Amino acid sequence: MNIQGDATKARTYAAIIDNILALATMAALVSLIGAYLPSFAIVVIATGYLGYFFLTEGLWGRTVGKFTQGLIVRRVDGSHAGWKEAFIRSLLRLLETNPAFFGGLPAGLIVIASDQNQRLGDIAAGTVVVSDKIIWKGEKDIVEGEPAV
Repeated sequence: MNIQGDATKARTYAAIIDNILALATMAALVSLIGAYLPSFAIVVIATGYLGYFFLTEGLWGRTVGKFTQGLIVRRVDGSHAGWKEAFIRSLLRLLETNPAFFGGLPAGLIVIASDQNQRLGDIAAGTVVVSDKIIWKGEKDIVEGEPAV
């Protein structure tokens, strides 16, 4: 089965929303530790940023940004992505969205270049970001319609 991931503006908008929320999460955590542990701030920053993606995708299969844009993370076989996939996708954000590597540019280029519109984290986790309007009836039957329950 060849599931085509979403590479539309919706995914870009979702990424913008999610990065704003991840940065807010990060800022809130840093403000909690304050000036007491400045050397620990980098760990808190990374944990807050990556934790936002890991927790939301692990719990719900999507982030807030993906939810607002009607997107969801699925395994390439159409089944629900879980904690393992959320962990792999989140961890690879260190490479794909790192400011030292031009922010989200590498992730975007990989999505455009890949056959299934997957970023590196998707490829490694065996996932794809798709519309939540797809009803997964089985490996061979994928139809557009109301969101699956």
